[in-house]
Amino acid sequence: MKTNALDDCLRISLAHASLTLKLDDVLGLFHGLSLGDFILLRLLSQAEGGRLPLAGLVRPLGVRMSTVLRQLAPLEKTGYLQREPGRMVAVRPAGRTRVTEAAVTAEVVCSEALAGMDAAAREGLRTMLSQLCRSSVLELT
Repeated sequence: MKTNALDDCLRISLAHASLTLKLDDVLGLFHGLSLGDFILLRLLSQAEGGRLPLAGLVRPLGVRMSTVLRQLAPLEKTGYLQREPGRMVAVRPAGRTRVTEAAVTAEVVCSEALAGMDAAAREGLRTMLSQLCRSSVLELT
């Protein structure tokens, strides 16, 4: 079967959508977090000092700045993060705890999703996705 770039990208998009729906469902049910909230808290938890500039959250979350700002409010109210001077955002201890617990659940889902792939296939997938993420064509101007 002949494939083209559009088919390949749509297949990647479908895999992303399926994984997003599953993780949204499971993380919401067990931890009260959306996948977007989980990713945001994980980014902050892994950042040096547990803080990042607001602008640094746009690309990893795959949303516009206005969406990032709307996403912060409920996480602030629950005590998971705080805004700081200089347009910075920092994870709070409750957020670090919540994302650590949720990561265990997310790991189970992801392990099950990739269970049919051997180590070489997973390494190839990581390489391909990393190259795609670095593509200058995907940069916003």
